[in-house]
Amino acid sequence: MKLIHPYLYIIFSAIVFCSCSPEQFNDEKPFSVKIASFREYDEMENGIDYLENKGLSPYAITQANDVDGKWYHIIIGAEKSLEDVLALKMRLEDNFGLNALEVQNYNKLHEELIPLSENEVDNYPASWTSLDLLLQLPYNPNFQIRSLKSLSYFDDVNVRSNSISRNIEFDYPRGIIQRNFKNNVDEIVEGRYVETFSNTELTIHLVKLKEKNDYKEGLSKAFSERILKSKRYKIQKSEEIAIDNDWQMNGYQVTINPKELRSYLVLESASGLLLALIQSNKNDVNLLKSFAKNIGDRHAVDEYNSVKRLLGSFPDALNPTERMIAFDFTTKDSRRGKTALLEVGQTQLSCYFENSERGTLVYQLENFNDENTIDKIFRNRYSRYLDDPNVEKVLLGNRDAFFYKTRRRNPETRKLDWMLESVIFQNSDNIGKISNFKKGTFEQEEMLEKLASFRLGDDYQMNTL
Repeated sequence: MKLIHPYLYIIFSAIVFCSCSPEQFNDEKPFSVKIASFREYDEMENGIDYLENKGLSPYAITQANDVDGKWYHIIIGAEKSLEDVLALKMRLEDNFGLNALEVQNYNKLHEELIPLSENEVDNYPASWTSLDLLLQLPYNPNFQIRSLKSLSYFDDVNVRSNSISRNIEFDYPRGIIQRNFKNNVDEIVEGRYVETFSNTELTIHLVKLKEKNDYKEGLSKAFSERILKSKRYKIQKSEEIAIDNDWQMNGYQVTINPKELRSYLVLESASGLLLALIQSNKNDVNLLKSFAKNIGDRHAVDEYNSVKRLLGSFPDALNPTERMIAFDFTTKDSRRGKTALLEVGQTQLSCYFENSERGTLVYQLENFNDENTIDKIFRNRYSRYLDDPNVEKVLLGNRDAFFYKTRRRNPETRKLDWMLESVIFQNSDNIGKISNFKKGTFEQEEMLEKLASFRLGDDYQMNTL
């Protein structure tokens, strides 16, 4: 990335270091075309790469104001007149299939342009057993992560009867349901991806089987047949394939025709203990195979900056009595204009931890990428509690945090009482919550200890009021 102007940045591919930089809009050539806008830095960066691969010369700007918060925009062109920029817009639409393009005027934007800064995370907690399988999911620079999910079936935690399992729903291929994995699975993860400009969606499931399971041989064949036999289709084809990835996977390419051709990959590892299910909303077998080839690669799903940033806030150690049993990460669709401040969150993450002594605790983070937006949303959501003198407060740096209590049955007295539900907090990047889930019995001191272990930066030391 090269700084060309105090407020404009050009992003180069790895092989471009020549003087062929695209011309950028300025006060003399104020008109340009906005291709797309993103809240997330890495989504903008991937969008730049995508357009460069099409032979275009995009550049990026960062705009921030009190109404809309902070956005990354991808821009093409620098024209003197409105007539010229409208002609450029038409060429981009006709020749490259780009749509929803907007004309930009530098003279109206320049006061809101700010230097672009990448929020890098050097170290984050990836040592949890429950994340090991999640980190086998592949990274692809042309795709965004829409969601990541995991559910672990530990022998000492009855997850199937636990309400957590009802919070984590997987979008399996046709003919495959959760009951198919009963008593045979240690863990399941799902990754849902979307290609920014073509809106191609892709979903991968990785299923880690117990060493003693009912499948033994023919694992991929059994699940391929579940897809083929889910209904009667005009086309039902199954073809053996092999994928040269770190897991040395082999299995079947399954093609059916419910309304139009749909292909799936059903693969198993050489050990027979890992099952991969891959599907897409478009019948692109080469795309499915390219994702399969990268399962377990060193460029894993944790290279997405949005995922890494939220993981980087979490404590890096668990108590001996704790296990992470579910992981749920979501990227929200970005919306432009004033409604952007009303979004639930640009990225949000929930992690469920089971403590054999204290019950279930949930860590939740929402990342908005903009301090002003966070302040407004936090105040709008929680003004009732922040302004109530009877609500116990905590200072996290100079930011407000508070304890939320609700009417629950006290496990000691067996009577209804005002019991601690959660501690709710904010910093410059996130709005967060640490909650007792269902039968969790963590007290205020324990909640504060958990909050103190978060990696929220040196400016966010905790003080009780």
